[in-house]
Amino acid sequence: MPSTLSLQDTNQGRLLRALLAREFEVDDDVEEWDASAVERIHPLMRLLNRKQQETAKILLEEGCKFVFQQAPPGVGKTHVASVVVAIMLSIVTNVKVAVITAANLPLAKLARELEEVLGSPEMERSGAVAFFSGYAKDKYFGMINELRQHMLVTKLKSEEVLRNLGNSDMKEIDQYCENFERRPRLTNECKMGSLLAELSRLRIVFATSSMAEAMVNSSLLDTSVLIFDEATQGSFTELAHLICRLPKLEKVLVTGDQHQLGVHLQNLPKCLHYGFGLESMVEQLVLSTLVKHTRLTVCYRMHPLLVEVVSYASYESHGENIEAGRGEDERALLTTSRFPLPMQNCPIVLLNIVGTCRQDIISHSLTNDEQTASAIQLISSLYDKVSPNISVVVICLYLFQKECIQKEFEKLNWNVLVVSVDGYQAQECDVVVLVTTRSSNRSGGLGDSSDFLRDDCRATVALSRAKHGLFLVGDIETLRGGKVWSRFIDRASDFTMVVGQEYLNVLRSGSCKRDRFGQLLSASGRVVANFVDEVVPQQQQQQQPSTSGMVRNETWRRDGPSTSRAEDWFERDFNNLNINNTTNYYIPNFRKRQAPNEWQQYQGTTFVRTDQMQCYKCGGYGHFARECMENNYGTWRKDSWRGRGK
Repeated sequence: MPSTLSLQDTNQGRLLRALLAREFEVDDDVEEWDASAVERIHPLMRLLNRKQQETAKILLEEGCKFVFQQAPPGVGKTHVASVVVAIMLSIVTNVKVAVITAANLPLAKLARELEEVLGSPEMERSGAVAFFSGYAKDKYFGMINELRQHMLVTKLKSEEVLRNLGNSDMKEIDQYCENFERRPRLTNECKMGSLLAELSRLRIVFATSSMAEAMVNSSLLDTSVLIFDEATQGSFTELAHLICRLPKLEKVLVTGDQHQLGVHLQNLPKCLHYGFGLESMVEQLVLSTLVKHTRLTVCYRMHPLLVEVVSYASYESHGENIEAGRGEDERALLTTSRFPLPMQNCPIVLLNIVGTCRQDIISHSLTNDEQTASAIQLISSLYDKVSPNISVVVICLYLFQKECIQKEFEKLNWNVLVVSVDGYQAQECDVVVLVTTRSSNRSGGLGDSSDFLRDDCRATVALSRAKHGLFLVGDIETLRGGKVWSRFIDRASDFTMVVGQEYLNVLRSGSCKRDRFGQLLSASGRVVANFVDEVVPQQQQQQQPSTSGMVRNETWRRDGPSTSRAEDWFERDFNNLNINNTTNYYIPNFRKRQAPNEWQQYQGTTFVRTDQMQCYKCGGYGHFARECMENNYGTWRKDSWRGRGK
């Protein structure tokens, strides 16, 4: 059917040819940008930035238009759609707009955004109605109920509808309203929507893609403008079906991000993943030259440092970038609080917790108990040092990890939202604790590699949900196995440091001391950084305390005849080291490992020679004999072991 309709010389045929990429068009004319002319289109154009105005301008031009808007996280794509709808309602006669999303929550967000742009009275006069599934009304009742005056339960009770109702219709409406309040999952949204479309004129219809398919012959009839938001999670066949069933369609705006998660196809055989139209519509739209492409670049969601790091990790490798649209003072919930960040001006915490993974025997999903405990400690400190009402979400890569953390929160009676990455796309929160689970420690044959870590789209979604701060909990070295994770850690390390268990100890102690560089110190005065360096294992030395107040390093002294080579003692001790011959410690460029525990106590400590050191030549304090400037200095050096053989 799409191929047949694409042959017609109609707006519907042109849209389908663009969708199917059956024709090629090269647009070499670069029109000079005239900001004043764009703002003269409508006063609401002033609400948009330059990139957003490009999308609106193309869509508002006369004729058939098909626009794909590449929109990274937090760039205001929902705001663009709302402004475009508001302008069309005011300048285009007999327009009917269908606003479609792949999920219910983005749909509610878009409806609220349009209400802010139009105003609640004007939106009500425009005949807007929002359809939500019974599942959404049950699970997200509090959030969706804010739009009650624009929902079916309110519209069916309007005077315009009641004047034209029969007795049987009135009973069905009463039953619908009762189910809406008590049994939301039993509401028949499509049937009641068809009834409303017959009795009143609808100019704006909000619906999910699955509901829209069932309403193309009723509530969506005569649609002339189609806006598909969060299109990355919508399949190609869904968009093709809507265009084929809407003959009066003239303009299409599709908004999505090709670098985020697409349609979930893991439950289907792999042979069906490609070539059958089940994959994301975005994959096809980016290839079509008949589709106008625009790109949004200014991020209004995240702290400027988060924007820079996410841009480097996920977009700059594809030739794209994101710019910060908010100042640091607008995203300062963590940086200006009493919460001790490793670097107080950086809202990113890289918490290196290795732990051990264990697997659920039923679902085969994974969890990491040490990382669970770390997440609980972080949230406890956030409640204590920021606010008990802070908006925080825990995002997990694995469902078993999510279940374990939820159970711990229930025991503590904490109302903290715990979600999976897939379930939190298109949403945002003030503070995010991201638990990655995987570690290099193996349990039951579990490896340290994961498709989740190699999935760049999943990593991009997980790392871009936070507005004020992000806590990344995981095995840092294992995370480096993923491209986006590795680039994120590398760039974030330019602004902060990797921390470990010592950082959690600081949070528990409540002390907050910093050195002159602004680095967080532990109670003992050591930097809390958790260095991961290439360290050659060294034999532990049994050192005796010195009467001079400083421990002497006597490892250079070796007994034996003076005729032996100076290298003999080194080779002998090297061969006696308790190191397995198969170890990779001495292979160049070997994977970095954590420093031995016996040296961690000296991290961040500066050793200063005390004045108790006495020179046996001059009797003075504060220097050795070889540093003595007295007359006998030359004689001492000549007689010393350094002069042998010369």
